[in-house]
Amino acid sequence: QSTPQLFSKSALESDGARLFTHAVFEEFQEEYKCSTNTLTSRGFSESNNMELNTVKDALRNRNFIVQYNPGTLESSCTCKLFERRGVPCRHILWIYLGNGLEKIPESSFAKRWTKDALRDIKSNHKGCVGVGDVDIIDKKRIEMTKLWSEVHETMGVLIGREKEHVEDLCKLIKEFREKLLPSVPPMTKHQELEELLGCATNNEITILPPKISKNKGSGKRMMSNKAKVVACASKPKRMCNNCKQMAHHDKRNCPNPFVERPPQNVDDEEEEEEEEEEEEEEENEDDELED
Repeated sequence: QSTPQLFSKSALESDGARLFTHAVFEEFQEEYKCSTNTLTSRGFSESNNMELNTVKDALRNRNFIVQYNPGTLESSCTCKLFERRGVPCRHILWIYLGNGLEKIPESSFAKRWTKDALRDIKSNHKGCVGVGDVDIIDKKRIEMTKLWSEVHETMGVLIGREKEHVEDLCKLIKEFREKLLPSVPPMTKHQELEELLGCATNNEITILPPKISKNKGSGKRMMSNKAKVVACASKPKRMCNNCKQMAHHDKRNCPNPFVERPPQNVDDEEEEEEEEEEEEEEENEDDELED
């Protein structure tokens, strides 16, 4: 990786650029800038070989207490930025600058944020393990991890160099590959997968396919127009109240909605009118008797 642009000529900032990745160094650099501009000392005391420094942060308008051990270079701050982010806070950096430190102590940064985080990783088929678990470490994978680390570092060095250096490296890799190919039998796709995973595949399959669940409405087939006509013809006919014919339709979906109705009988209409008049006369007589 290329070296990021520095804010100052401080050895402490240069060590951070060498140590952290680019993304983490931006956060570290912001903390470093604030440590040189916005902090002042508000008190100092000693207790059990520990220096207690009270630092005032002008941006937050608060006082923070930094514990610093000059012997072990261990430090902690009440802002708890290092515990949350794994990067030394501005208050701890202010103490380091005051004590003339040129390198960031190992206790003040998290290994996962460094450029060399993958260099010493040792793993097996169960995942990452510590350095002490030597018995279960796959030594071949350790060497492969180291090889990848060397390749990445070499590519970082080649950035900005002459074209001849890149061609020399390509030539060396090709010569080594040609030397290695006759002695190494080709791997099958199955073997390549096992090599990548770091464990052998199990040929015995104990997981069965799930039962097929039939949801509501599933399994029904859409009927074609021909099938609909055949199904309708097989049904018995019924009387339509609109067209007064035996058919496969009713009054709602009758194809002849405007059928003329037969005229009502005139005698029936006159009888109904006479009955209504008689009812009205009887109601009027009842009203007069009540008065």
